[in-house]
Amino acid sequence: MPQPTTRSVSADAVFLTALENGHAVRTACRMAGYAPRSVYRWRGGDAEFAFRWATAVDMAGDLLEGEADRRGRDGYDVPVFHRGEVCGSKRMYANGLLLARLKAIRPAQYRESRAVAAAVAPPAHAVTVNLRDFALEDLVRRLMRGEAVDRTTLPLRIQRLIDQPDSEAGH
Repeated sequence: MPQPTTRSVSADAVFLTALENGHAVRTACRMAGYAPRSVYRWRGGDAEFAFRWATAVDMAGDLLEGEADRRGRDGYDVPVFHRGEVCGSKRMYANGLLLARLKAIRPAQYRESRAVAAAVAPPAHAVTVNLRDFALEDLVRRLMRGEAVDRTTLPLRIQRLIDQPDSEAGH
């Protein structure tokens, strides 16, 4: 069983600063020398620590949101290589980040609509649906005109229908 983590003011500062900078809890724990289980326990039992944690995560949200906006709006440079050497750069844009931001800022225009299906009563009588097999209709039409039909040009499902013995054809 692992030893319990000893908490200190300086390690708390490292942990919270890492959270403020957008690091995951596990990474922030590793930087501070804390066990993740311990920090979650402290957050549940120490209101001040929980408040500081929430504030750090909120600050990280602003930081990461700004970076997402920058990458979507202004783009970022990616090196271009030729024969193992950097020969220039190419401007890339994070289209997914930009779209996510637009969905958050202007949901009416950019979010996918989620239509809620109204409760539909089942029909009072049976409904018959006729499905048409256009390939089979075309085959019958050609045979009725007396045209020669090359079996290899027929869809496999129709070849199988032709190959079925009479006893199975009706099923």
